[in-house]
Amino acid sequence: MSARQGGLTLIELLVALALTALLGVLLAALVNGWINVRERLSQGSPGMPVLDFCLALERRFDTTVLRQLHERRLPLALNWLDWQPDAPQLQWVALGAWPSAEGGARLQRQRLSYDRRGQRLLLHTSSDLYAAGAPLWTLREQLEQVESVSFNFRQDSRWLAWPSTDRLRPDRGVRLTFQRDGAPYVCTFALPWGRS
Repeated sequence: MSARQGGLTLIELLVALALTALLGVLLAALVNGWINVRERLSQGSPGMPVLDFCLALERRFDTTVLRQLHERRLPLALNWLDWQPDAPQLQWVALGAWPSAEGGARLQRQRLSYDRRGQRLLLHTSSDLYAAGAPLWTLREQLEQVESVSFNFRQDSRWLAWPSTDRLRPDRGVRLTFQRDGAPYVCTFALPWGRS
């Protein structure tokens, strides 16, 4: 009869110690990375305002709907996106996430514009879809120190400088390219009907 071994062999003990040390190193690296991220967020890294602005835009583009817009009693073109390159500004209609906080209307016009003189990207909303005069705009977000702004619109498999005018084949996405503090940024937004 063979006697049962009552303890651990030296090899089993060394393997257990090696696994414990490896788990300790991985845990320390994870905690260190988490602390570094928290420090960067609390200090406000240079890209944070851009990220916040692009996330705010993404929420607005996520709920885009087709709706007729009016200004000074005249209807604007019935498109998903109303692009005015001379301004430059882009308007669309989206469902408001918090209607009571944004004028009480569920459907709201959105306006993304670039102020060349002030070098600012501005996001305004208005609850007035059918304005008899100029709509009353409320500033929701702004990004300062912005230059070299360009808009592109995804149609089929290409990025173009103009949005689609075909309501049955709307744009699949919007891309905003700009520079801030000398660094290039690109914010790309998939429109609700353009996701596959």
